[in-house]
Amino acid sequence: MKMNETDNELTFIQKIAVEILWTICRGFAMLPYFMRHYVLGPIFYFTLRYALRYRRRVIMTNLRNSFPDKTEKELKRICALNYRNLSEQIINIISQAGISDEKLCRRIRFNNADDILREVGDRNVIFMTAHFGSWEAGSTMSLVCRDHTFVAVYHRIENPVFDELMKRIRQHTNVKLVSMKRIVRYFIDHRDTRPVIMGLISDQNPTFRLNFHWYRFLNQWTVFYNGAELLARKYDLPVYYFSPRRLKAGVYEGDLIKIYDGVEQVEDHVITERYIRLLERDIIATPEVWMWSHRRWKYTPPTHLDAEERQGDDGAARFANGRDDDATETPEMLINPEPTAKKA
Repeated sequence: MKMNETDNELTFIQKIAVEILWTICRGFAMLPYFMRHYVLGPIFYFTLRYALRYRRRVIMTNLRNSFPDKTEKELKRICALNYRNLSEQIINIISQAGISDEKLCRRIRFNNADDILREVGDRNVIFMTAHFGSWEAGSTMSLVCRDHTFVAVYHRIENPVFDELMKRIRQHTNVKLVSMKRIVRYFIDHRDTRPVIMGLISDQNPTFRLNFHWYRFLNQWTVFYNGAELLARKYDLPVYYFSPRRLKAGVYEGDLIKIYDGVEQVEDHVITERYIRLLERDIIATPEVWMWSHRRWKYTPPTHLDAEERQGDDGAARFANGRDDDATETPEMLINPEPTAKKA
């Protein structure tokens, strides 16, 4: 079986286009670090922020709705820093094109990977992450967990040329690229042959359906993919959240935080809720490194949700908003909050 899955055969012209773009990316990746980040980086930033004004209205609308207590000056500062982060992530992604495993490992450090791997043993496991920090570098975990196959779950890009190019960029040692719509079948077919770590970026908009479960996230009602939770509960899989931190341009570190052990009896939506609380904590701490340019809140929530929240008790409202103004939160507190009274 080929490591990369291709949904459609490319035409001859498309194959030529892929090869040209791949060659350009390979050449870019070979440039010195200083040249990529400190010479070309400002050019990328200026182009996105001033020349293209890339999705500026979307970014500012999302920021205003997420941080209603911040001033316009503060929001514009976050917006400017977000363009800088977006420029850096474009450079990071292109810089992965065909580089060595050793160089990849220098770009991101998993602080507690050895402890987690000892804890996991030979079990199948799920890693949840988001478009926060250097999201594409998360698959570098494949170079640490050599006893597992790292399955990078991806969403197919409409343009077949760019879809194939991104597959090439994402491919490195011990990574299997599997599209979202095929992940369940892949897991069922391979779970007993070699342990699998499934890496899912879970903060994107899911496909619309009528029975959405709505979560309170960044002061707004929000829908999330629940694929990780469904897999975890059905097959008793441990789930970890990856929390990255930027050290300098193109260099990151992070911790893996357990949000489900594969044994605990949990109700529907609890695993996703725990993921959301940790992600929200990270975004509030460093908002500029999340991808605000996504049209994340394009679905309109039912009108009864706000009324129900207003009628709920104070503790439930704090949990819905992902913060408690009276306490310093730790990951453990966000994952296992104190019980709150049920709504009347």
